[in-house]
Amino acid sequence: MIYKKKTRYKTLYKKFVGLRKVLQKSKKISTFKKRKWQFLVLQAKRLSKIRKYNSYYKFYDQNSYIIQKFKSFFSNSYRQNLLIKKGFSIYYGKLGQNYLKQVCKKANAKSNQIQNKISPAKFLQDHLENRLDIVLFRSHFLLSTISARQLISHGHVFVNGKKVRDNSFNLKVNDVINFSKKSHKLLEYYLLNSEVWPLPPKNLQISYKIFQIKIADKNLLINNSDLFLANLKYNSLIEIYK
Repeated sequence: MIYKKKTRYKTLYKKFVGLRKVLQKSKKISTFKKRKWQFLVLQAKRLSKIRKYNSYYKFYDQNSYIIQKFKSFFSNSYRQNLLIKKGFSIYYGKLGQNYLKQVCKKANAKSNQIQNKISPAKFLQDHLENRLDIVLFRSHFLLSTISARQLISHGHVFVNGKKVRDNSFNLKVNDVINFSKKSHKLLEYYLLNSEVWPLPPKNLQISYKIFQIKIADKNLLINNSDLFLANLKYNSLIEIYK
């Protein structure tokens, strides 16, 4: 007999409390006023009260500046690294640690091949942002990465006229994305319910009339407004997996 561990689905909004920051902006976050989300608001208030109490009633010891507390240093660094990994996995649709480790190794290898003309952080950002599911989500054709992956897995997405079922398919410059005719009504519904902000990145040439996306110059990816909301640390992630 093989016993499988029962896992319960945990929403992203519960993980935001542990990370102490909101990584995805959507309309659902405004529903925290409802009764079922009140414990998140109370927990945030408790955290703020604890911080104020500790900052006011804190006793300073001069010996602490001389004696190194190795235990607290290593525990804080481990916790910080764990939060960085979780932040990246949640922001990009629950990516696994093995996948992030492989991408970081590729970023270091590519930067060494090009003689450090492109930084590993820039390569990592380009690689993650040019995933097929992330591009569909950024273009506002779909409301979440989960719905984008469902559309890809059901065979409704075509890249350069070929059907693609891989979520992590990395797009290149001048690649054209099209959708099947069966999915046009669903895309219209998502577009009507989507928000204008954050704006799609400038490296995407989007036509909402014919349901088409074209990848332009990757250097324009810096102007993506969604990345500034998350404040992700690409260099620190690469250093963790070294």
